Amino acid sequence: MFTAATLREVWVNAWPVICVLLFASVLSFSIMLERWSYLRRLDFDRESLMGRLRELLLARKREGASAYCDTIRAPIGKVLKAIVSTAPIGPEGRDAQNRMAQRLIRAESGRMLRGITTLGTIGSITPFVGLLGTVVGIIHAFRAIAESAGGGPSIIANGIAEALIATAMGLFVAIPAVIGYNFLSRRAERITEDMELAADETIDLNARA
Repeated sequence: MFTAATLREVWVNAWPVICVLLFASVLSFSIMLERWSYLRRLDFDRESLMGRLRELLLARKREGASAYCDTIRAPIGKVLKAIVSTAPIGPEGRDAQNRMAQRLIRAESGRMLRGITTLGTIGSITPFVGLLGTVVGIIHAFRAIAESAGGGPSIIANGIAEALIATAMGLFVAIPAVIGYNFLSRRAERITEDMELAADETIDLNARA
């Protein structure tokens, strides 16, 4: 059981490392909350959206399809409106529409991934930062043992236990960051895939409208 004096000693010996880990923890949780909220606004039901748009374009109601795209709050609405607002003329027209859609989707994908790479970096380096704190703590522990002319196994064990707090803190920060990185990256990837599929189908439908 760690006492207040023990924790104070850990802070004195490893306060730079602990400050870095605390800052990384606050930053990672802030990024996870912000990105989760942002991606939630971008998500959409592709089947439901394309069902209505498919009906309008197959009925050759291009203006109605454009108006329907205006009602879609997610960025996919702007991508689809850019497609249905221009009629393709031959293969070159379809290629131009496809390039335009891909540019818009890539731009949105870049915005989705903003901050998520930082989350991955935090998950990768914080265990090593914690390990650095442990190494420093062990050095201080053995120096204290040498200055006190030895000491029993309990003194050595207590010194190492105190030093391992930094490693535990590093893992405490890294594990949620890695989980958040994987979850948010996959969600952003799925939204991008849905946007690409919706754009491809809309280009095909727009060619017949």
